[in-house]
Amino acid sequence: MDRNSSVRATIAVASATAALLLLHCNQPPKVENLPGLGGSSAKGGAGGGGGGDVKRDAAAPGNDGPIVVINADVIPAWWITADAPQEPDTPPPPSLDYHCGIIQQDTVRKPADIMLVLDRSASMDYSIGDDCYCDSSVGRPVCTDTTDCKTRWESLKPAIDATLANSNNVQWGLKLFPTGSSGNCNVSDSVEVPVDDPDSITKIQQAVEDATLALSTPTAQAIEVATSYLQSLDDTNQKFILLATDGEPNCGGSPANIMTVDVDGAAAEAAAAKDAGFPVYVVGIGPNLENLTKIAYEGGTTDYYPVSSPEQLVDALSSISKVVGSCVYTSEEAPQDPENVAVYVNKVLVEKSEENGWTYGDSTKEIRLTGSYCDMIMSGEQDVSVQILFGCPGMPPFDPFLP
Repeated sequence: MDRNSSVRATIAVASATAALLLLHCNQPPKVENLPGLGGSSAKGGAGGGGGGDVKRDAAAPGNDGPIVVINADVIPAWWITADAPQEPDTPPPPSLDYHCGIIQQDTVRKPADIMLVLDRSASMDYSIGDDCYCDSSVGRPVCTDTTDCKTRWESLKPAIDATLANSNNVQWGLKLFPTGSSGNCNVSDSVEVPVDDPDSITKIQQAVEDATLALSTPTAQAIEVATSYLQSLDDTNQKFILLATDGEPNCGGSPANIMTVDVDGAAAEAAAAKDAGFPVYVVGIGPNLENLTKIAYEGGTTDYYPVSSPEQLVDALSSISKVVGSCVYTSEEAPQDPENVAVYVNKVLVEKSEENGWTYGDSTKEIRLTGSYCDMIMSGEQDVSVQILFGCPGMPPFDPFLP
């Protein structure tokens, strides 16, 4: 080995040894006896990366090798690879809350599935305000004042349009009854528009526009079909039936007969729908509707909505579309720490409570409001906003109000 090589080797060994000892890594290999360097000096560093001066002090007693002095103001090029070959220089992985910050999530109210069950019996051609015809060419009796006379079916179409257009948290389906044009009390087993059709609103509007009226009012059979259809759905949305009819069901008996009143049969089917988890809301169109109270009561909604004008019909359908649905709100993300979550209703902090506050729904992405907070939503009296804050582990308590 020549003189310069000896100097470079000595510098490299000394520098690497110091680095390894500082980092508690493996001990450096044993340094063999190096040849003397005499009184001369040499510039250089291992791999050409250092700025160290190497000198030999010949006067030092008992010193057979060089004394090495290193100017450490320049990091050698080999530092990263030579200090710990088995452990690369990478930072440790972040802990759970390393990048944690409070995340605010707006929520969306979980939609409801509503099956519209619409009566298209011949009496829907009567005036909405009285049991008479608006047009003498249709039949008799004719209403005394036909100036602003609107039929029940004519009033229903714009009311349906307005309701569908303004209900953002509802998936609508449609069942018309009776089926066909004869008076044989027929109701098909299928629905005209399924609730999971992505174009259901447009299709419902078109089906109502194209529908013609027919004899018989087989209300019990229509509710039965709607219930069976909702039972076939596999989504987790709450489900409802909205029955709009102008009064007394018929088609009772066996076989079904148009001359046989069937209020009890319709009420029994409404009760079956409620027991299956599908409350039945009833809108009564026209003047003589007392028989509908029993159907609404058995369907779990106390009483029917009486309607005797187009404006009342719009209001009734709009009110129902607001109160139906769940008290469940969904967020796009699940919380990092399910135990460190704050829920705000109209920007006020709500406690976690099964009785009166909030709890999780089917997953931590769902927040279910309980008690008075759910009542507030179901009343439909005001819009309710629900926000969620996801907190960091060990963070201070949340503020009682959102800005």
